[in-house]
Amino acid sequence: MTSPNEYQAPQGPPSSFDEWLQAFKEQASFFTGLKLDVGIPRWQLADVLPVLPFIGAAVGLASGLVFAVVQSVSGQDWLAAVLAVGAAVLITRALHEDGLADTADGLGPHGVAPERRLEIMRDSRNGTFGVLAIAFSVLIKVACLAQFGSATGLVVLIAAHALSRAVIAYPLLAFSPVQDDGLGVRVGKPSDNDVWLTIGIGVALAFLLLLGKGFFVALLAPVLTVAAAWAASHWIAKRLGGYTGDTLGAVQQTAEIAFLVVAALFIGG
Repeated sequence: MTSPNEYQAPQGPPSSFDEWLQAFKEQASFFTGLKLDVGIPRWQLADVLPVLPFIGAAVGLASGLVFAVVQSVSGQDWLAAVLAVGAAVLITRALHEDGLADTADGLGPHGVAPERRLEIMRDSRNGTFGVLAIAFSVLIKVACLAQFGSATGLVVLIAAHALSRAVIAYPLLAFSPVQDDGLGVRVGKPSDNDVWLTIGIGVALAFLLLLGKGFFVALLAPVLTVAAAWAASHWIAKRLGGYTGDTLGAVQQTAEIAFLVVAALFIGG
């Protein structure tokens, strides 16, 4: 997700470990608050989609360690959950939460034309729907995490963040960007193989991480998360005619919440 004047296209996608590492650093610099020395970005997001679940796993690991440490030291489940959610927000600069709020503001009102919805989403001020969406999102995440022990919370957070980043790839393939000058248009158009590989990596990571908690939940959580991302992507595209950078964030948040809810319902402590 880089702007055209900051992007220099190489010949094809990364072809070596060093190039993939560079691509990971470039996208990590955008999706998190880390200021990595990457120079001028060489790849659009569509060229390097498989790095997404690994970026998500890194965010989940950091957030999960906060949860595990605080809960182990203090024994306070809710405090650990609040600080873990807060850590993820700080690490990502609330990038996806901002997208969720803007999308909620744009899609919340009834009987509004797509053009007007996009105008609302471009407004930097948060409206009623956006504030409520953020509030409910944070409350649901915290309530879900508070059900877990330290070790379980750690693996659940890694899995949730990894898979929820991976499913961002789907709307890039299924739909087109709504705006000619927005963030969504600058990610590029991915290939089918890259999209399904990315989602497959996210599903595999989530499944393996949860397998120790039972085969049923290890299978159910990824499946329902992908289904939630699919449904959200189509619901949004039907109302806007495609996707924007904000709606990609909304899809990520929907998927993360869906994963945490399923895990909280089917994993005991």
